[in-house]
Amino acid sequence: MSIQDYTDKYKKLELIETAGPLFAELGLKGISIRSIADKCKVNIASINYYFGSKENFYTETLRYVAWQVQCPLAQKILKDPKIDFSSKKTKCQIIQNLIKERVQNYLSDKYPMWYAKLLLRSLIEPPTMFETVISNTFIPELNALVEVIAKCVPEIDKEKCKFWAFSILGEISFYVFAEPGIKMSLGLTEKKYNSKILEQLQNHITGLILKGLGLT
Repeated sequence: MSIQDYTDKYKKLELIETAGPLFAELGLKGISIRSIADKCKVNIASINYYFGSKENFYTETLRYVAWQVQCPLAQKILKDPKIDFSSKKTKCQIIQNLIKERVQNYLSDKYPMWYAKLLLRSLIEPPTMFETVISNTFIPELNALVEVIAKCVPEIDKEKCKFWAFSILGEISFYVFAEPGIKMSLGLTEKKYNSKILEQLQNHITGLILKGLGLT
């Protein structure tokens, strides 16, 4: 890789990290390429040079975020032949760990909050051109989550397991998008949810899911 290639790669990443919060908050259609250029302190020609278009810029940002916040635990569990799914304690621990993984990735200070907002926004209104990104990242993780739930509660059919997976994602998504109001109601002044709140909401979500699955 040439020096120019390294320079271009670094600059693209810098632009993604700068413009990402705008995409996450306003979506692709809610922001102009001029606003993006102003936020990045570059001209429109620079945006087109590095990404070709606003749509490509959004796609590259989404691809970068999806790679960063991967949740591979479910896929790892499915590949582990030593896991005893006959143990209720083990099954409860698995569900708890799957929820914890997503809470940490989406809500903690591990990553900027806009990462989760952008990823979840793309699931709410996925433009056709982003289907490949979603298909290559989110869908395999979702399918693995469904399979693990099915192994934990084999008496529930696969279709219902899908909705339990959606419930886990939906619960966490609420805390992502409603963050300002939630922190206001709880009297929190930190930029991110603190560790105490994260533990509480993680335990709350886990309790709801385990009860719904009949594991408590």
